[in-house]
Order: sequence, then structure tokens, then C-alpha cells
Amino acid sequence: MVKKILLRILLALGLVIVVLAGNLALFNIIATRITEGTPIPNPPPPNTALLAIDIQGGTTGNTSALKAIKEQSEELIKRVNSIAEEMHTQDHLIVYVRTEVVNPLLNVLNNTMARGTEGAELDPRLVIQPGEVVVKRRSDSFRGTNLDQILAEHQVGKLVLVGLDASACVKSTILAAHNRGYSISVVEEAVISGKEELKAEAIQEFRTLGVEIVSMD
Repeated sequence: MVKKILLRILLALGLVIVVLAGNLALFNIIATRITEGTPIPNPPPPNTALLAIDIQGGTTGNTSALKAIKEQSEELIKRVNSIAEEMHTQDHLIVYVRTEVVNPLLNVLNNTMARGTEGAELDPRLVIQPGEVVVKRRSDSFRGTNLDQILAEHQVGKLVLVGLDASACVKSTILAAHNRGYSISVVEEAVISGKEELKAEAIQEFRTLGVEIVSMD
């Protein structure tokens, strides 16, 4: 009898693990898809926007489990605050993009960015400039959000990107913006990855796309 009960428990646990693993695999496939979008007008609209991506509690803040990211967070946020302040003084649009996870199965595995938690909110060390906040649930900041609408309403033709991860969400957003025809710049000192070599590879890929890599100097 005891053996049968233990066997049933093991089978149930195995089923749970299979369901969680399948859900995670499906999420990863969907989450990394890049949107095509509608091309922006030609000639491009005249204005510029700063996109600050995923600088939030679950990545750079108190609830983050990403040690390498947290170690870089203080300098990153100082730089992003400086860039955002300067761009605001020049009347450019500032857009803060954050991620929240609403899938309950994914939140069982990792709830550091679950909706309604500290991890899903912007890092409190950010000095928030007037502008917009976009909430995304995928790597591509355009997918399932109102970012297209915001940029169109503000007549934006050029994007400046900062934040993280250079090899993940920053990259996905750049690819989506490139599909739409935006002029794109990345501030090299204001994007980070968990590993320096991943950032270097991403920067090189951005260059091949025609993205302008700029310095704060």
C-alpha cells in the first residue's frame, strides 16, 4: 500500500514537472518572437525617444537573483538617470519599459517579476522623468504593448536605447524597431548583460544592422 502511494506521488510530481517544463519552453518560444510592425512614414518623423528597458526590481533591484546584473546596476542607473535628464531638458520623449509576468506556472518557477510584486516595478533608484511607462510581457517591447501608438503620437523617428539585457530584451526591441524603419542608437556604457562577452556580441550585431553605437564621452 505504501509503495503504491509513493508511486502515485512520484507520478504526480513527474506530471507537474512535465507541465511546468512544457509551459516554460512554450513561453520562451513565444517570448522571443520579434514583431514586424507597420513601417514608420518616409521621410521619418522628426522626434527622438529614449527607451530605458527593464531597469526594475526583479533585474537590478532588491528582488533580483541576477548577481552579475546587480553588480553593474549602480553604475548603470547613474548613467541612465544622467541620459534621461539630459534628453528631457532637450524635450525628447522618455519611455520606461518594464516587464511583468502573469503566467501562474512561470511564477511558480520564478516570481521575481510577477505582476503586483516589487520585482515588476521600476527600480526606485531611477529618477523618473516625465514621459511614458510601457509594461511588456515579452522580450520585444513592441509586442502586445502600446509602444507603437505612443511613438506615433509623439512623431518619433529615432530611438535611443539603454538598459538590459543587451543580448535579450534590448536586442529584441532593436530588431523590432529595425523592422519598422526607426533610426536607432545605443549608448554603449548604458546597456549591460550578465556576461561581458554577450554584450560585446550584441553590440557587434547591432552594428551590422546599422545601429549607431554612441558613447557618453
